[in-house]
Amino acid sequence: MKLNILIVEDDPMVAHIHKHYLNELGSFNILETIDNGLEAFEYIKLNEASIDLVILDVQMPKLTGLEVLKLLREEGSTISVIPITAVNDNKTISEFLNLGVVDYLVKPFSQERFNQAVLRCELKYKMFTENGKLSQKEIDQMFSNGSDTALPKGLQESTLLYVTEALHKHKHRLLDVEEISEITNLSKVSLRKYLDYLSENGSIDKQMDYGTVGRPKYKYYIK
Repeated sequence: MKLNILIVEDDPMVAHIHKHYLNELGSFNILETIDNGLEAFEYIKLNEASIDLVILDVQMPKLTGLEVLKLLREEGSTISVIPITAVNDNKTISEFLNLGVVDYLVKPFSQERFNQAVLRCELKYKMFTENGKLSQKEIDQMFSNGSDTALPKGLQESTLLYVTEALHKHKHRLLDVEEISEITNLSKVSLRKYLDYLSENGSIDKQMDYGTVGRPKYKYYIK
C-alpha cells in the first residue's frame, strides 16, 4: 500500500524536486501540490481521511505553514506533517515540535535526508496500522533522532529504513540475500552489511537454511 502525500509548496522548482524524490522512492502516491497555506488548510480539512503525510513549506502566502498546522490542531487534526523551511530559529522549531510534527527539514537539504524523513514516517505508519503491539526496539526506532552517527561506518539511516521497510512488506517470510536484493535493488555486498546490523541488534531474525541441495544459506525475516 502506497502512502498518500500532499505537497504544500509555493516554489514550483522546489515542489518539482519533492515530486522527483518521491517518485524515485516509488512507494508514495502524490495527491496534490498546493501553493498557498489557506488553500492547503481547506483541502486538508475536506480530505484528511485520504492523506497520510503533508510535506509543508513554512513561508507561504495567505497562511504560513505554522499557521496552517496550528489551525489544523485546533480543529482536532492529528495528520502527520513534515515542515520544510529555511527557518531554523529555536522558537519556530519549538513551536512545530510542540504541534507534533514527525520531522523537520531545513533548506537546503540532501535527497538522502529527505528520503530519511519520509521513509521514517512510512515505517511509523505501518507499525501503527499493522502491529498490535510494538517492541522496545521498534519504539526506539520511531524515536530515532535521524542521525547516522550511531550507525557503524558505511551505513546510512535512510538506507537502513528502506531495507527495514522492504522486509516489513514481506513479514513472516524467510528471504535470502538474493531475494532481498531483487526486492530492494541494492547490491548483495551492501545489503549484507545492513542485514547483519539489523540481525545483531535484534530488529530482524537470521537463521541458517540448509535446504535440500547446494550450500546452506542465511535467511532473514521480521516477525
